[in-house]
Amino acid sequence: MRWHTVPRKLLALRNFHGELVVRNAATGSTHLLQPLAAEVFARLMETRQGLTAKELAGMLNDDEASATAAMEQLLDELKRLGLAERVD
Repeated sequence: MRWHTVPRKLLALRNFHGELVVRNAATGSTHLLQPLAAEVFARLMETRQGLTAKELAGMLNDDEASATAAMEQLLDELKRLGLAERVD
C-alpha cells in the first residue's frame, strides 16, 4: 500500500525548531509534527506516486520489520489527522 499527503494546496506549513506545524484548510485543523513525523511527511510531499511504509523505513536507514510496522502506525496516525491518504 502506497501513501501520499493530502493535496498540497490544502496545506500551510511552518518549520519550528525541527518540528513541523501543518494546517489543513479542508479540516480546519492545525497539527505539530514531531521530528520523525515531520520527516516522513516531508518525504511524502516529495513523491508523486506515493511511498510504502517499507520504503519510508528504508529511507530513514532502518528497514527492519519492526521499523516498517512502526512506520505503518505513523502513517495511520497521519491519515487519522487528515494529513495523508492511501494511494489505490
